[in-house]
Amino acid sequence: MKTTKMERKKHPIESSWDTLQEEGIIVLDDVTTLPTYDEPIASSILVIGLCLRGSVKLEYDTVPVEFLPHDISVVMPRHTINSLELSPDYQASLIVISEKMFEHMKLNYPVVYQESFFYNMKPQFHLSEPQFQNVRALFQLLGNVCRQGGTRQHEQRRHLLETLLSFLQDYREANGITTHRPSPHEQLYARFVEAISLNYTQSREVRFYANLFCLSPKHFSTIIKQLTGINASDWISSYVVTQAKTLLLYNMQLSIQQIALRLGFPDQASFARYFKTQAGLSPREFRSKRRQ
Repeated sequence: MKTTKMERKKHPIESSWDTLQEEGIIVLDDVTTLPTYDEPIASSILVIGLCLRGSVKLEYDTVPVEFLPHDISVVMPRHTINSLELSPDYQASLIVISEKMFEHMKLNYPVVYQESFFYNMKPQFHLSEPQFQNVRALFQLLGNVCRQGGTRQHEQRRHLLETLLSFLQDYREANGITTHRPSPHEQLYARFVEAISLNYTQSREVRFYANLFCLSPKHFSTIIKQLTGINASDWISSYVVTQAKTLLLYNMQLSIQQIALRLGFPDQASFARYFKTQAGLSPREFRSKRRQ
């Protein structure tokens, strides 16, 4: 299948951002582009995607993933997505959930909390034709509820989301994909990813995160490397650089000095040294190159 590199343009999620923050959830039909473009990005939102046609190639936390027709994906908050290619005929439906609503759901709906561990490790799987039709119907019903409003809208939306995730859990098992309780190491990894997103402006040291979990840096790093194949220090630096690239590309009103301070660096020079070590070029060079 012939694919073309994505052109950077405003995504429907960006256009609906204010509504998402106000309502907690949006449903987007007939989406033909991705919310990430030339550089990796780690977002605070949860995105459930149903591929209707075409295909997408991307990296999920540096692991190659291909999104094909009848695939369902659940991209958890704070994971790094790097879009590579999509086919010209790509089309998908998306359910987008704000960070605030996702945290509420995890606290109040056990199935959401349980399912989040599975998708932290594997973001997508394939649906059979009957499964696909049922899931698409749930997407459409949820979209109708979001659009029509009503006094019970919030309750209805949350119940439909819980129902959708419960269906997906059943479908995984029916398709031979084992659902298991997360191991202590898998739980540690999920907590580590969340901890980075909350503390990366405060510390970029493995010791800091190991201390959060009452582990030695060496033991902590060994667990993360064995589970994911990536060093804990590389996880941290990758997240910081991803946030830096996002600010450099999409917040042109911010100076490099302002970005450095926002990321927790004491000054522009220390940020520039860190960025160049990780990305291979200075923040100014990166911004200028991407604007060409």
